[in-house]
Amino acid sequence: MVTAGRLAFILLFFALLPAIVASSPQEAKVNQKKIERDRENKHKRDLKEYDQAVRRHNKMQSKSTKASMKKTKKESKRVTPSMH
Repeated sequence: MVTAGRLAFILLFFALLPAIVASSPQEAKVNQKKIERDRENKHKRDLKEYDQAVRRHNKMQSKSTKASMKKTKKESKRVTPSMH
Protein backbone atom coordinates (compact mmCIF):
# COMPACT_ATOMS: atom_id res chain seq x y z
CA MET A 1 0.00 0.00 0.00
CA VAL A 2 1.27 3.46 -0.88
CA THR A 3 1.33 5.83 2.07
CA ALA A 4 0.67 9.54 1.80
CA GLY A 5 4.38 10.32 2.38
CA ARG A 6 5.49 8.01 -0.41
CA LEU A 7 2.83 9.37 -2.73
CA ALA A 8 3.95 12.95 -2.01
CA PHE A 9 7.59 11.97 -2.66
CA ILE A 10 6.69 10.31 -5.97
CA LEU A 11 4.65 13.33 -7.10
CA LEU A 12 7.44 15.72 -6.06
CA PHE A 13 10.00 13.61 -7.95
CA PHE A 14 7.96 13.66 -11.17
CA ALA A 15 7.29 17.40 -10.77
CA LEU A 16 11.03 18.16 -10.44
CA LEU A 17 12.22 15.69 -13.08
CA PRO A 18 11.92 18.11 -16.06
CA ALA A 19 13.96 20.76 -14.21
CA ILE A 20 16.68 18.22 -13.38
CA VAL A 21 16.87 16.94 -16.96
CA ALA A 22 16.82 20.43 -18.49
CA SER A 23 19.77 21.68 -16.41
CA SER A 24 22.10 18.84 -17.45
CA PRO A 25 22.71 19.89 -21.09
CA GLN A 26 23.33 23.48 -20.03
CA GLU A 27 25.86 22.33 -17.41
CA ALA A 28 27.56 20.13 -20.01
CA LYS A 29 27.84 23.10 -22.39
CA VAL A 30 29.33 25.29 -19.64
CA ASN A 31 31.75 22.55 -18.66
CA GLN A 32 32.79 22.05 -22.30
CA LYS A 33 33.49 25.78 -22.69
CA LYS A 34 35.58 25.73 -19.50
CA ILE A 35 37.58 22.75 -20.77
CA GLU A 36 38.20 24.50 -24.11
CA ARG A 37 39.23 27.72 -22.36
CA ASP A 38 41.63 25.81 -20.09
CA ARG A 39 43.06 23.98 -23.11
CA GLU A 40 43.64 27.28 -24.97
CA ASN A 41 45.29 28.84 -21.92
CA LYS A 42 47.58 25.82 -21.52
CA HIS A 43 48.50 25.98 -25.21
CA LYS A 44 49.35 29.69 -24.94
CA ARG A 45 51.39 29.08 -21.80
CA ASP A 46 53.26 26.19 -23.45
CA LEU A 47 54.07 28.33 -26.51
CA LYS A 48 55.32 31.15 -24.31
CA GLU A 49 57.53 28.76 -22.32
CA TYR A 50 58.88 27.24 -25.55
CA ASP A 51 59.74 30.67 -26.98
CA GLN A 52 61.50 31.61 -23.74
CA ALA A 53 63.51 28.37 -23.83
CA VAL A 54 64.56 29.02 -27.44
CA ARG A 55 65.65 32.57 -26.55
CA ARG A 56 67.64 31.30 -23.56
CA HIS A 57 69.30 28.69 -25.76
CA ASN A 58 70.19 31.27 -28.41
CA LYS A 59 71.67 33.65 -25.84
CA MET A 60 74.04 30.93 -24.59
CA GLN A 61 75.57 30.35 -28.03
CA SER A 62 78.88 31.79 -29.20
CA LYS A 63 78.98 34.57 -31.78
CA SER A 64 80.00 32.20 -34.60
CA THR A 65 77.27 29.72 -33.68
CA LYS A 66 74.66 32.50 -33.65
CA ALA A 67 75.80 33.58 -37.13
CA SER A 68 75.60 29.98 -38.36
CA MET A 69 72.11 29.54 -36.88
CA LYS A 70 70.96 32.80 -38.50
CA LYS A 71 72.32 31.69 -41.87
CA THR A 72 70.67 28.27 -41.60
CA LYS A 73 67.33 29.87 -40.68
CA LYS A 74 67.46 32.18 -43.73
CA GLU A 75 68.36 29.30 -46.06
CA SER A 76 65.60 27.17 -44.60
CA LYS A 77 63.02 29.90 -45.29
CA ARG A 78 64.31 30.29 -48.83
CA VAL A 79 64.31 26.55 -49.62
CA THR A 80 61.10 25.58 -47.87
CA PRO A 81 57.96 26.18 -49.96
CA SER A 82 55.41 28.48 -48.35
CA MET A 83 52.19 27.01 -47.03
CA HIS A 84 49.84 29.62 -48.54
